[in-house]
Amino acid sequence: MKIKNILVIGSILLTFNSHAQEVLFSVGNIEVSAEEFKAVYEKNKGVGSLVDPKTPQEYLDLYIKFKLKIAEAYDQQRDTASKFVKEFGGYRAQLAKPYLSDPGSEKNLISEGYKRLQEEVKASHIMFELESSALPSDTVKVFNEMKNLRNEIVSGNISFEDAARSKSADTWSAKQGGNLGYFTAFNMVYPFENGTYNQNIGEISLPIRSQFGYHLIKTTDRRAASGTVKVRQIFFSANEEAKINESERAERSAQEIFNRLQTGEDFISLVSFSEDRKTKESQGVMPEFGLNKMMPAFEEAAFALKSPGDYSMPIRTNIGWHVLQLIERIPLPEFATLEKEITNKVKRDSRSKLGAVKFLKDLKKEYNFSVNERNYARTVKLVNATAFTEGEWQAVMPSRDREVATFDGQTVTQSRLLDFWEQNQKPGNEKDVEEYLRLLFNVVSNDVVLGYEDDKLETKYPAFRNLVREYKEGILLFDLTQDEVWDKASQDSAGIFNHYEEIKSQFMWNDRLAYTYWVCEDVKVAKKISKWVSKEKLDKLNDLLGAENPLSIAVQSGTSQQKDDDVLSVLWNTSPGVYGPVSLTGGFGVIQVIDFMPSGPKALNEVKGLVIASYQDKLEQAWVKNLTAKFEVIVDDSVKKELFNTLD
Repeated sequence: MKIKNILVIGSILLTFNSHAQEVLFSVGNIEVSAEEFKAVYEKNKGVGSLVDPKTPQEYLDLYIKFKLKIAEAYDQQRDTASKFVKEFGGYRAQLAKPYLSDPGSEKNLISEGYKRLQEEVKASHIMFELESSALPSDTVKVFNEMKNLRNEIVSGNISFEDAARSKSADTWSAKQGGNLGYFTAFNMVYPFENGTYNQNIGEISLPIRSQFGYHLIKTTDRRAASGTVKVRQIFFSANEEAKINESERAERSAQEIFNRLQTGEDFISLVSFSEDRKTKESQGVMPEFGLNKMMPAFEEAAFALKSPGDYSMPIRTNIGWHVLQLIERIPLPEFATLEKEITNKVKRDSRSKLGAVKFLKDLKKEYNFSVNERNYARTVKLVNATAFTEGEWQAVMPSRDREVATFDGQTVTQSRLLDFWEQNQKPGNEKDVEEYLRLLFNVVSNDVVLGYEDDKLETKYPAFRNLVREYKEGILLFDLTQDEVWDKASQDSAGIFNHYEEIKSQFMWNDRLAYTYWVCEDVKVAKKISKWVSKEKLDKLNDLLGAENPLSIAVQSGTSQQKDDDVLSVLWNTSPGVYGPVSLTGGFGVIQVIDFMPSGPKALNEVKGLVIASYQDKLEQAWVKNLTAKFEVIVDDSVKKELFNTLD
């Protein structure tokens, strides 16, 4: 390896920070800064100190070898292969997500989620359907219609319940006057949850938009969280299609169970009558459940039970009749217990978009995003509305490509906007075209600003830069090592055998004996085994073994070193032959010593995995030696000295 010690003239008063971005070493065209090495060293030294402690110099040597392999990967242009680009792109996009969203928003949502889980709300609603992709004009129309209905309700011209029955698009809740029952955080879509929790009992919200449409929400009750319950049940089947006599039989059976419980009989003793085979085998015990996880009548009866041992009256559901007994009520766990679960729910929920929306809004403000409305209007005039609504419009690029929007020295041009409009034509009314074009313009603007920020992440955030580099180089190294070392070693049969011949002295057996070992419960059977084996009457032996209970006799054959088995070690200085019966814990043993084998190397098939691993090490060492000759390595001693003074 060509390592040049470079003496850099500089003041001894310079701090390490002034060297942080200076090159510590280079491998071919790859330059490694002091900041990069320090980040990797400090990230891994904790784990390394427990397994294989290394000095900074030893770790630097390892890192140089690592970068030699990365230099080879780039030299082979593996970073441009389609498979790599796709895999790495996916990883980077995931790593970038936390940096393209407002971190405070997620923290607040997690805190809000736990606070709301401590309370259950009861609400009714009226829904007007509206597609999530509806244009602003359609949105305003539905909003106004619902606002007018709210005014009618508030003024007393119609009750909320009657309005729900006659006008709500949610036909299920409409039958109950809009009543949805009790629910808690994460049971409903976030805008609906917000509308319910953010008002007092009896209040009716203004129209609230969700992905399903607009809602008027009336909060009707609040109560402390019910937590979860564990119950056992006795069940009698009678679904909605059951005949009258079957339903009556199920009801009478449930009533009889209830009567017998009232006379003092034990609930568990009556579970044998249950027709639910799954719970019947576990004394009627059902899995723990919380709010809105069971059929409403079943759930209501379960949560109404106050103390362990309390039982319910017969309960009718759409599958039959149930009698329940409370086993345990489990309160809402502490925040620390639920934090991870709530965090995952927030990430999966629509509320997770709030952080991204706020981030984009703040980003546009930071970058002074502005629209040139005059140039935007000029661009709109280039669109033929009739052809656009028929999906047949073709953009004609203007001779002068004007700026439609600007931010942080960047632009959104007419040509970019026209191209996007052409690719996203939508059938509809001509009068809606301008409105739809504006929506598409907002999409382009947001994508451009977010893409610009995404491209700057490595520059703005050293932690992100280091993490992305680790993923990128990790993928490159894995694929390259697999081709250069792992696959070569595992597929090279001749190479494996030759390497085994070189190192087989490392895998030695001590002196061994070959044996067959019978263990049985009955001493008489053991004596018969000894007799037939000694006389080499294998037919007699097989007849004996076939006649006995197969679980009463165990047979084992193999080889053993003296240290491997206490019983066999006693026979070490004897001659081949049959020994026993000998008394063992719980039985008797008969041992046939077949042969004694002197020490020697283990066969290849016995140590093949270890041989392949050793062969891989050999191939890697040769590979690194070749890479060392191929790529020049230069280390800056002054930067190294300054860096090492900062490392623990």
